[in-house]
Amino acid sequence: MANTESGKAFEYACLLAIYDFYKEKEVPVEIIESPQLETAKSYFDALSDHGKNDLLAGEAAIKLINLLEPKLDHYADNSVLKLTLQTDSNGQKGDVRDILCIRNDSKRKSWELGISCKHNHFALKHSRISPTIDFGKEWLGKQCSSEYMEKVGKIFANLKPYVKEKWDKVSDKVDKVDDVYKPLLKAFMDELTRLDEEYPGEIAPALVNYLIGEKDFYKVISVEKKHITLITPVNLHDSLNERYKDHRSMFSIEKPKLPSVIYHIGFKKVLDKKTNAINQSDNTIIVTCDEGWSFSLRIHNASSKVENSMKFDIESVSTPESIRSFIAPWNV
Repeated sequence: MANTESGKAFEYACLLAIYDFYKEKEVPVEIIESPQLETAKSYFDALSDHGKNDLLAGEAAIKLINLLEPKLDHYADNSVLKLTLQTDSNGQKGDVRDILCIRNDSKRKSWELGISCKHNHFALKHSRISPTIDFGKEWLGKQCSSEYMEKVGKIFANLKPYVKEKWDKVSDKVDKVDDVYKPLLKAFMDELTRLDEEYPGEIAPALVNYLIGEKDFYKVISVEKKHITLITPVNLHDSLNERYKDHRSMFSIEKPKLPSVIYHIGFKKVLDKKTNAINQSDNTIIVTCDEGWSFSLRIHNASSKVENSMKFDIESVSTPESIRSFIAPWNV
């Protein structure tokens, strides 16, 4: 099963685990039907033994999250816990939550809790870079310079004659590393540096909001080989962990500080185990900010064929100490 399909199947498994958990506790709960739900269910139904593992991972997650979020199982008489899956377009706009748990009643405003589901991977984003994508505007709300767009345009113009051809068939004409990866990363780093200098104090927090997510959520990662689920509360806007009347969370979730400065942007250093030499990565850069934030951005073609764009795999290298993960073993 492809990564996208297995990811969607895991989203459905987590939603189903939440539903079953509260149904057993006799909490009023319902699943909102939608096209994205049907798609995710079809992928889940196509699973064999992995479907059971996905459910076990989801069950481990909701047992812990329930201890942290009193509003999930403490409610007014007329309140129903509604579960829904979000569309991928929400993620593209900065809302990385896959599952929403929603409560509405006549006595208080609507309340919702978001969960981001990751199946055996830790990536934050899979953003693209191309001649038509202004990453400054899309990521940070600040427009990239014409010089940057021209640099990127020239790099991809050199690839235009080979679009849709196999990369291995054009390797004698285009050096993927020296002709594409490195110049694109250099242009990206120069522009990010320029934006940070032009808008001091604005770019670093905007970058974190884009990469981490504009809405607070719980990140749920299934680690299948170890039969555990990692649960990380991401509370940038201090909306998690709210009490309901006298009911409080078992643990207090801190609001982490956003960065204000980008300390360094540069190619990742890689240790050559044979020579013990420290070399520069061909395809990965590190962005380091204050307050403990650091990210790696690995560029790759994401396809066996030449395309008019490249993809970033973006992961967190470090986060503030206030962001803590919980390990929940599966009930196997």
